[in-house]
Amino acid sequence: MAKKTLQSWQGTLAVIGVDWGDSGKGRLTDDLSARADVAARFNGGSNTGHTVENQYGKFALHIIPSGIFNQKATCLVGRNVAVDLDSLVLEMSALAKAGVSYKNLLVDEQASLVMPWHKMRDGLREKLRSAKIGTTGRGVGPAYADRTERVGLLVRDLVSSDFARKIKEEVKIQNKFYDLKLNAKVIIKQYQTYRIKVKDFVGKSIPIIRQAQKEKKNILFEGAQGYFLDIDAGTYPYVTSSNPGVVGIARSFDIHPSEINNVVGITKAYTTRVGEGPMPTKISGEVGRKIIDVGNEVGTTTGRERAVGWLDLVLIMEAARANKLKALAVTKLDVLTNISKLKLCISYKLNRKSTDYIGHDAEFLSKVKPVYEEVGGWTQDISSIRSFTDLPKNAQVYIKKIEEFAKVPVKFISVGPKRGEVIYK
Repeated sequence: MAKKTLQSWQGTLAVIGVDWGDSGKGRLTDDLSARADVAARFNGGSNTGHTVENQYGKFALHIIPSGIFNQKATCLVGRNVAVDLDSLVLEMSALAKAGVSYKNLLVDEQASLVMPWHKMRDGLREKLRSAKIGTTGRGVGPAYADRTERVGLLVRDLVSSDFARKIKEEVKIQNKFYDLKLNAKVIIKQYQTYRIKVKDFVGKSIPIIRQAQKEKKNILFEGAQGYFLDIDAGTYPYVTSSNPGVVGIARSFDIHPSEINNVVGITKAYTTRVGEGPMPTKISGEVGRKIIDVGNEVGTTTGRERAVGWLDLVLIMEAARANKLKALAVTKLDVLTNISKLKLCISYKLNRKSTDYIGHDAEFLSKVKPVYEEVGGWTQDISSIRSFTDLPKNAQVYIKKIEEFAKVPVKFISVGPKRGEVIYK
């Protein structure tokens, strides 16, 4: 994608967070989905939120793909998404209220259901931990655990004739093992209501993806969270329970990573993290406070204030390598305006020796020391700028440094919070 702009993308494209999430994937996929024939969500659940602000209003989407605003695109929720029907039905209602149709939505019948007992177990385990992992309490981890244990309920169970029986059976087990005191009748009644609203949107997603590939249509894969929350490659145990990288696409849609034409990594112009876990470049004091306030760094799902840090290029380089990135998208560059000196983390040191990122090891990351390169700041309001060459010189240098160290071209730069406040390179 070195010579092409993201505005004219074709084929199969994936958007991957190259940090700990909260990087603006909803904003980017809302833009990119205008060219999509299929928009497909492949991981996560209601433990993540994509904020989309467009001509219809402002939306916090947790289950439904951000591509839903392209009324010509088929929107798929893949089989490796943890489907919380509370959230799904609320999102449907919000879209309908705004006059946005979701008639092209399909939820894969093999996706796992997040049930009331998952949410109860999630909170219980977190309360008992001496060292918190920062779970959102939405029950996603326990739902994935049940899927792995081969005992979880699936979306197809919701529309089956024996769903009530399965609920009763599972409630007995949950009450016995976890002393949850669940009421099967209440749950059955609640989910019968959900069934009426959702049943027409349940189906098989993989044949749709394969047919779209055969017809050479544009397919946009939308991930949740960021690569360093990956259950295998992230900062374990402070991770999520799914695969936010390209591996997650294969798990949801049986597509080999080599079949994806372009993988776009997305990050803010600085690093953020919500919840627990190490963050080598964390900023405190006045500068950190300014970034939090100007950038409105509060989690869409949790409402928790995010920790902020200087942009960690070590992480971005690792994500670029592992996911074979063809382009980068950098959001919230405007938030760094009026900071006199900016820093970029270009390497780590441990015991005075340079070291690379090591996955699945939060303890390692908590010990490393960041090595910085300093770049001058700028004071000019950049929100109205639409050409890279019109950016202040130091802002151009900042972006070029990212490209230099990540060895990936930056193709999308957001310079303001509104739709259209973007530079395409």
